[in-house]
Amino acid sequence: MKYFIGCFLWSMMCMSALVANAQSACDKLFANGVKCQQTMTISSQRNAIGYFEKAKICYDSQAKKDLCDQQIKSCRNIITQLTRTEEAKKKESQTREPEENDRNKAKNDLKPVRKDGRIKLSLDRTYIKFKGKGNEFQKVKVICNYPDWEITKMPEWVNCSKNENNEIVIEVEKNPNDVERSSQLEVTCGDEVTTLTIIQEKFKKFILF
Repeated sequence: MKYFIGCFLWSMMCMSALVANAQSACDKLFANGVKCQQTMTISSQRNAIGYFEKAKICYDSQAKKDLCDQQIKSCRNIITQLTRTEEAKKKESQTREPEENDRNKAKNDLKPVRKDGRIKLSLDRTYIKFKGKGNEFQKVKVICNYPDWEITKMPEWVNCSKNENNEIVIEVEKNPNDVERSSQLEVTCGDEVTTLTIIQEKFKKFILF
């Protein structure tokens, strides 16, 4: 009798161990599915569905099978949302591309046609000089056979603007240094570039006795 009881207890212990191992394997599949589900890509969601389907087959509990079904449904909803987002981005990109092409074409249409390809660009002087106190304006005439010339480089302490008379209106800030300073201003038209040297005297401080 004792022998049969011992055998029965031993078999029960073995069955418990097998069930525990089976549940552990099922939980591992489910955990892998959850991990994949956290990455918001279509491929990761599909991998998660694969893990949840395997876990559902593995589980004996109906409650856990239902939980796997819920996770599978959630993954499919995420895939639907991601697919819609990708399609919307693709449509937006396709719409934006013709608009950019139209803008580039409009810019090119605004550029003057250069009949002989020769650009003549110069200034009415090569340099200008300002006093150190700043708040002083000077004008420089741009001589060019095309109207699309532009200022492409100027010092930080210089403010420039282009007026209707093909002139550059130049203003300098106060010179904070005790020495004279100078820099270059560049004017460009097509491939042609010309420069103007801007010189500013040091700021003279007057001492009253």
